[in-house]
Amino acid sequence: MQLVSETCRTRENILILADFSDGNWDAIQFAMKYLYRTHSEIGIVQTWHRPNFGFSMVRDLSPILQKNAENELETLKRKLLSSYTLSDSQIHLFPFEGDLTAFFTSNLYAGKNWQVVMASGEDGYQLSENPRILEIIDKVGHSLYILSGWKGIGFRSDGFVLSDTNNPSQQVLEALSNITAEGKSFFRVCLNSSEQSRESTEKQKIIYRDNCRNARLLFLEAGKGNGQEEFNDFATEKGQRIMIFDQNRYRKFTRSLKSCLDLWLVRSKGIIIGHH
Repeated sequence: MQLVSETCRTRENILILADFSDGNWDAIQFAMKYLYRTHSEIGIVQTWHRPNFGFSMVRDLSPILQKNAENELETLKRKLLSSYTLSDSQIHLFPFEGDLTAFFTSNLYAGKNWQVVMASGEDGYQLSENPRILEIIDKVGHSLYILSGWKGIGFRSDGFVLSDTNNPSQQVLEALSNITAEGKSFFRVCLNSSEQSRESTEKQKIIYRDNCRNARLLFLEAGKGNGQEEFNDFATEKGQRIMIFDQNRYRKFTRSLKSCLDLWLVRSKGIIIGHH
C-alpha cells in the first residue's frame, strides 16, 4: 500500500475527503472533470478513530478500523487508475488516525496548495445542519468544493460561492470557468463587501462575470456571520448543488462544535458492536 506523506507537489494538488462513502466517486469525477490538470497530484484521505469504549474495545477495534480505511482507499485508487489515464505515483493515500480537523493541521496537509473536494448523498439543507461539515468549512483553509445530489452526472443546477477575502483565487476562478462553460447555470456569489471599498467590490464582480460567461450571477453581501447565513439560505433548497468556499485560513463559520460520537464513527465504517 502506498502511503506517501511528503512527496506531493506544492502546486495543483487535489484532495478528496473520503469519509463520506456515498459520494466519494462523485467527488473524484468532479475533481477529474473540472479541477484536474496534466500531472496534478491527487490525495485521498480516510480517517479512523480509536473509540473510547474502554481499553479492551480500543485494543480489539483499532486494527479493524485502520484496515477498513486502508481497504477503502485502495479500492478508490484502483477504480481511479482504471477510469483515467494516471500514473500510480500521482495518487497518494492518507489513512489518518483522528478527525479531519486534526488532519488539516498535520504535516500531510499543511504547507501544500490543495483544492479540497467532498461529496455527499445528503441534500444541502442536511449538510448545512451537520456540525461536522460546518467544522470542515471552518478549518479547511484551502479552496473547498462540496457537492450534494450529484449522482455521477455533470453540473446542471445551482451553485453557491463564498468569496470572503479581498481577491478571488485563481484556482476557484478556473474551476468556475470550467463548470459554467457547459451551459447555463445560476450561481450566488457572496462577497465580503463590508471589509473592502466599493471599488474593490465592483472589481471582484467584474472578475467573476468574466470567468462565468455562461452563468447567471447573483451577488450577495456577507452578513455578520461571514457568509454562513447566506450559505444556509442556499443550502435549504433541495436538488443538485455545488457549494464553493474560496481559500481563507481565517474563516470563522463555527465555534465550540462537539466532535461526532465515537459510536457513530465506528458504525460509519460498517462495524457492528453488540449482539446480533
